[in-house]
Amino acid sequence: MNRLAIIAVLTLFISVPGAVHAQSKSVDQLYKQYKGQENFFHLDLAGNILDFAKGWNLEIEEANLDAITESIERVKFFKLPVSGSRALADFRKLSKGLDRERYELMMDATDKDSGLSIYSKGKDAVDGLVLMIRSDNDKEFMVIELEGRFDQKTLAKVGKAI
Repeated sequence: MNRLAIIAVLTLFISVPGAVHAQSKSVDQLYKQYKGQENFFHLDLAGNILDFAKGWNLEIEEANLDAITESIERVKFFKLPVSGSRALADFRKLSKGLDRERYELMMDATDKDSGLSIYSKGKDAVDGLVLMIRSDNDKEFMVIELEGRFDQKTLAKVGKAI
């Protein structure tokens, strides 16, 4: 009986960190919806490739982005292969899904032909960011998901610098 309890506790400790930094189910669902289409552009960076990118010594200190890039564990970027009303409906569905997953709308900026919505999950330390970008008179719709753990104060500094 003690062995079973030890195994259960070890399994819990191993699986909890993965659950804390799990990707958004809503973003993943939208990604899978278009994944098989020929004109679907996506980019998924994680692990060693992000460590490799840090070695490029890009000049990102101006906006305090160095602290952000060190916190990124994974970047998922994709462009919807559809546009217009269908893409807008997908974005509304994604927004509702993020709300259900307890993501908060941090920023919503729109112009006549473009828009940007930024969602975050977590209070003092943000566990994930999702950016929804609409541009070119509703012709291009992009989603960027950043997984990692980000400090709210650092995010505020970056926001002021941009």
